[in-house]
Amino acid sequence: MIPIIKWTLWQRKTSIIWWSIGVASLIFITLIFYPSFKDEAAQLQRRFENLPDAAVQLFGGSTDFFSPIGFLNSQLYFIVLPLVLAILAIGLGSSLVAQEEQSLNIELLLGRPISRSKLLLAKSLAGGLILTFVTLVGLVATVVTAKLVDLDVATSLIALVTLDCLLLTLCFGAIALVITMFGKARSASLGIATFIALGGYIISSLAGTVDWLETPSKIFPFHYYQSE
Repeated sequence: MIPIIKWTLWQRKTSIIWWSIGVASLIFITLIFYPSFKDEAAQLQRRFENLPDAAVQLFGGSTDFFSPIGFLNSQLYFIVLPLVLAILAIGLGSSLVAQEEQSLNIELLLGRPISRSKLLLAKSLAGGLILTFVTLVGLVATVVTAKLVDLDVATSLIALVTLDCLLLTLCFGAIALVITMFGKARSASLGIATFIALGGYIISSLAGTVDWLETPSKIFPFHYYQSE
């Protein structure tokens, strides 16, 4: 199993580097403007308190957008970072096995003295390690940038929310991977997992204002994600 994990990580080393740079850059650009909002927080807060309930739910169900925790939640952790990591997770889940089939490497892997279940487990672990590494880079970027812009949020709290975000996006990657394991096309796994991720976000967000959505929202992983 270990050689297959190493092989998968080596195959995707360039992608890992660019994803890490992209996530760190996105977080830096998002948080670097906090001092500008901080100076006008009270005035901006009064304006946002008049938003419709449906719009508020799409930002996490709170109008507290400009306190340190509120800013971090609304600008980064409620949708931006989960969405970016979900794209990575779904892409990994749909390609870990499918890419080997397309490149005809699957025969070489199946020819090794390893069962198919262990092969799939190794691929799953490799995908999880990639997603975890990129998430940890995001955590470091968030903590460092927060210190630079004087965003007064405890590092332990940032770490816990980041872990929550990682667990959420691992669900989406696992869904995409399972669909491909059942022999479905990569496009099908991408479409279904994306629907569960994006559709789950919309349905779970609106469940706070639309009563009949409360029960179906519990089907989606986003219902159990608490970013604040």
